[in-house]
Amino acid sequence: MRESQYFEVLAPAGGPEALRAAVFAGADAVYLGGPAFGARANAKNFSREELAEAVAFCHGRGVRVHVTVNILLKENELPEALEFVKYLCSLPVDAVLVQDMGLFDALRQRVPELPLHASTQMSLHTPAGVKLLWELGASRAVLAREMSLEEIREVHE
Repeated sequence: MRESQYFEVLAPAGGPEALRAAVFAGADAVYLGGPAFGARANAKNFSREELAEAVAFCHGRGVRVHVTVNILLKENELPEALEFVKYLCSLPVDAVLVQDMGLFDALRQRVPELPLHASTQMSLHTPAGVKLLWELGASRAVLAREMSLEEIREVHE
């Protein structure tokens, strides 16, 4: 393995039990949803209190926490979403997965140090799309699920 390559075991955590299982199974990081603004609305997501407990639990074991705020927002939802991310920063989470470009832009302006991941819901599937998000400040792009290995190689290059 080349020195610049790093493999991360990133596990979904649909609730506290799944979170503990992922951590004890050796995950390097977990991603999970809060009480709102997540694409997995029907999953067992975390309340604010559970998020705080989850971050403390994970960080105490060297595991990073990434929270999904990955739905398209209506204009009137943006202030509440920003307040939620402010709360996430206070925990602090290690990254936020975002779909909505308005939220992405607002977060880049308000908390430029917060790692933002372009969610798979952005349907990034071209080198140009990933390059644009990178230039706008994304630290990671979760590519569209439908991509072939060859297409992923092209994006990587």
